[in-house]
Amino acid sequence: MSEYLAPHLQLKSAEITPLALVVGDPARAKKAANRLEDVRALAQNREYHTYIGKWQDKEVMVTSHGVGGGGASICFEELIQCGVHTIIRAGTCGSLQPEYREASLIIATGAVRSDGITKRLIPISYPAIAHYEVVQALEQSVKKQTDITYGIGLCVTDGPFYDGPLGNQNELWAKADVLAIEMEVSVLYIVASLHGIRAGAILNVDNYIFERETYEPNRDIVHQGTERMLEIALDAIAALE
Repeated sequence: MSEYLAPHLQLKSAEITPLALVVGDPARAKKAANRLEDVRALAQNREYHTYIGKWQDKEVMVTSHGVGGGGASICFEELIQCGVHTIIRAGTCGSLQPEYREASLIIATGAVRSDGITKRLIPISYPAIAHYEVVQALEQSVKKQTDITYGIGLCVTDGPFYDGPLGNQNELWAKADVLAIEMEVSVLYIVASLHGIRAGAILNVDNYIFERETYEPNRDIVHQGTERMLEIALDAIAALE
């Protein structure tokens, strides 16, 4: 089989490891990569920055996918085409439930498909769900932490960040016990399921949306939650070798 070059990620299939941690922000990818041993940059193109290194003696890869489902779907598809078989997304989210405040963590077992992307891939009746082995690995990893609030359940993946004249359905999702809102998880789960690979997600709460006056994701408490989330995600993905 000839070597594959991912056109957007600019990754060569011969260079990759099958375990990938994905994040939205290239700066967060760099932050995660700095935790690895023997780390090196593989490629940087547009919003897609990829690093490879070792965590707990397991070789893992970190790739950024940018904001929103369209660009993220390109990242997920090309990682899989390169040979990745396990993907964990570590991202931020807004909480829909008052018990989950800043720096709480959400393990997403499934996602409401309001992303605007996946309905073009498969009918909306097809569910966006995490692989059970990834959920188990994330839960086992988060339980090793002390003094941390976390939830396990559904998130909603929404296409727009800012509302237009149509408004949003946040009150509905909250009443349906959806825990959080973000922008890429359902796309990951659909793409992963269609290709038969394992995927899961852990999300750091950066605000409780029903009390938000302005969006301020750069507070110290949010950064602290992100640091713990990255460590938990790396522990989980190393356990999934």
